[in-house]
Amino acid sequence: MRDVKAFFLLLLLCCSSMVSGCNSDWKISEKKQVVNPEFGAYFAASPFVINGDHGFYNNIPYDEFDRTVLDLWVSGSEHKNGLIVYIHGGGFRGGDKGFAWDKPAKYGSDAETINHFLDQGFAFASINYRLLNGSDKLGVLKSLNDCKRAIQFLRYYSDDLKINASKIGLAGTSAGAGTALWLAFHDDMVDPENEDPVLRQSTRVDAVAVFETQSTYDLVKWSEVFPNGIFTIDKLRGTALGNRLMIFYGVDDFAELESEELVNYRNEVDMLSMISSDDPPVYILNKRDFDLSKGGKVGNLLHSPYHAVALKEKIDQAGIENEIFIPAQGARPSNSQTMGHFLMRHLKE
Repeated sequence: MRDVKAFFLLLLLCCSSMVSGCNSDWKISEKKQVVNPEFGAYFAASPFVINGDHGFYNNIPYDEFDRTVLDLWVSGSEHKNGLIVYIHGGGFRGGDKGFAWDKPAKYGSDAETINHFLDQGFAFASINYRLLNGSDKLGVLKSLNDCKRAIQFLRYYSDDLKINASKIGLAGTSAGAGTALWLAFHDDMVDPENEDPVLRQSTRVDAVAVFETQSTYDLVKWSEVFPNGIFTIDKLRGTALGNRLMIFYGVDDFAELESEELVNYRNEVDMLSMISSDDPPVYILNKRDFDLSKGGKVGNLLHSPYHAVALKEKIDQAGIENEIFIPAQGARPSNSQTMGHFLMRHLKE
């Protein structure tokens, strides 16, 4: 059996770039009913061969929008371990849930690894979420809240889907990595009085494993993440990159960043400040050493090892179990596992 670490390395190769386009297989022609859905209608042939009695659900709608759908592989094992949820990358502007398995031939296929999870009694989900565009006024919280609802949806319907959602682990790359950390570090967003039963579910998870993550989506705070004045928000004013990053908040004027409304918004997406001792175990790999001296490219900023350094400091201070790899900084746990084994260890019952 191929090492499960290869699965996540392949996700990194295909997902961490800031892509502007994506596969179209997620599209649904109309909004779908999400209250008491008929799950049998979504049972389908897996896009790759799966072992034994494992099953596959395609494009299950977890909200009313075309983009809010997920794929789910369920294990045929009698003993149900936890659920691993993959969140794709793409800078919140592109990407697709198919990144979880669909790779160029030269990188091999990670279908074997998903099968390994299934053989061990784990369910595996890959989710789409709404993306941002130039006229978007909702900002990145739109994408984050979609992913939040997907977790609550899977938990609410776990009995119908015959999965064990009492143990949920998150995996993600780039934008999906930051989203996974936002979910992992955020206080429980359960809304017990909501008329929607899905939103009455907990959002807490049991483990998280990510590649090429960001430390916070409060871009102003990046001046604290990057040392020696490498980055300041003022350097982006009037630049194409700066205008692109403002889409995170749904604004087009840097002056709005200090308004009361935007300060509150930035706080709500600042996962770095949310870290506390009751958060789940964390695995992080920010592998490549992006040289910021070569310019303010998006990849240089979003995938810098400095994000992992800032996260490690806070995570260590909180006393959270972690395995954080930052090769460019010489950081490597002494007793390391693969990301896949890390998740499975924390999700097994």
